[in-house]
Amino acid sequence: MNNSAEPTTRSVFRRVWPVLKWVLFVLVMLFVGRKAWQLWRDGDVGSVQVHWRWLLAACGLYVFGWLPSVLFWHRLIHGLHGTSSLLDVAHAFFAGHLGKYVPGKASVLLIRAGLLANRGCRPGVAALTSTYETLACMGVGMAVGLTLAPLVWPRDLTDRFPATIRPAFEHPLPFGLIVVAVCVVLVPVAAKLLGLIVKKLAPTNVTTSNETNGINGTGMSQPIRARFLLFWCFVFVATWLLHGASLGCTLRAVGVETSWSDWLTWTGDVSSASVLGFVAVFAPGGLGVREGVLISMLKTQPGISPSQAVAATALLRVVWLAGEILTAGGLAWIARKTKTSTIEPRA
Repeated sequence: MNNSAEPTTRSVFRRVWPVLKWVLFVLVMLFVGRKAWQLWRDGDVGSVQVHWRWLLAACGLYVFGWLPSVLFWHRLIHGLHGTSSLLDVAHAFFAGHLGKYVPGKASVLLIRAGLLANRGCRPGVAALTSTYETLACMGVGMAVGLTLAPLVWPRDLTDRFPATIRPAFEHPLPFGLIVVAVCVVLVPVAAKLLGLIVKKLAPTNVTTSNETNGINGTGMSQPIRARFLLFWCFVFVATWLLHGASLGCTLRAVGVETSWSDWLTWTGDVSSASVLGFVAVFAPGGLGVREGVLISMLKTQPGISPSQAVAATALLRVVWLAGEILTAGGLAWIARKTKTSTIEPRA
């Protein structure tokens, strides 16, 4: 009787979830949009002055910040006997990024796997390694956001924490060092979990003897070694630092008098908002969720008016999306030209 009830529950969930997802998305967009409009209207709108050169810098820093992800994904693909070039991997990576705006975040994996299908990587391997890259990068983003939480989380939020936790936020440096130490200790656990995923999902004939790159070829039981993963986790910190710098340039673009001494604050803002947008599976591209979190953090920081917080948040979405579109299009053009030149008959 329980066995028959379980499929029924699953089938009901499959029918209800798409509707519930869209309802949640619309509610979040309405709430965040209303709040943003109030802040914009009640704030000092005259303080917002757009400087385009800072937006160009923000776009470049954002795109360049994804280089560790491209290199990591390329390394994993070759560790599983893929032969895709770095150019093809980069093209698939940025084109797949645009898929996050399609309802159902699996579109990212489908696009990336499809683009590499005839470029030296089987779809299953491409999807699996892309999942690794995403989880690793976002996991580091979560760690960075938590490490910098005392600098960026709104005071009215931390004041609601239990009395036993609240004092930790009064000492940002010890708090951050403890978080980093805990994350380093947990890396072997994360490596084992990823190993279990590969053992469950990877094709049985996908093996490799390349021990030097951290990919274990003995039965695919642990394809990612802890030392290998730890190294790339530290590399991924650069991603979030560059994305934080992108936010800093965007703040300068709307007239905020920022200083590079605030770089860690920008990084904490971006990592916290991006990770929360990522885990909000009902929101395509984290739309609405990321903006709501980022506005709530920026408006409480010194030197940033509510209007500037709203303007910077909106422009950051536009700048990052433009960077993804331009980079994906540019890499597609280069890849096509490269392919054409290799098949042209020599005179």
